[in-house]
Amino acid sequence: IDEFTDRELRMRYRFGRQSIIFITNLIYDDLKRKTKRNHALCPIDQVLIALRFYASGSFLQVIGDTVGVDKATVSRVVFSVTQALIARRDQFIKWPSNQEIQEIKNAFFQRGGFPGVIGCVDGTHIRIQAPH
Repeated sequence: IDEFTDRELRMRYRFGRQSIIFITNLIYDDLKRKTKRNHALCPIDQVLIALRFYASGSFLQVIGDTVGVDKATVSRVVFSVTQALIARRDQFIKWPSNQEIQEIKNAFFQRGGFPGVIGCVDGTHIRIQAPH
């Protein structure tokens, strides 16, 4: 990642340098290969391959060709990184309790008359083209 600026990293991986390092350190032990082989991918490379796949929405073959590894390797790496991240989901995702859900529903209903709503997504980054 040293060869890219933070802007280039964000364009390619959707994360900046510090975030990529944070993710790698977070799941490092899960990705470290206990092998004496010459060509084991280091954890940072595995994270970069997975992030590239997530960010681009491209095919495994294309990602593999881009980084110089086989499609099967990309598949295994993406699976391993994904599993490692899923294992830590509770550190970053908080689901509301039943009590909180009821309070949220009431607040949405009182504010806008929307029944049964427990959340929404801000889509202001999505360009909506007006119909003709």
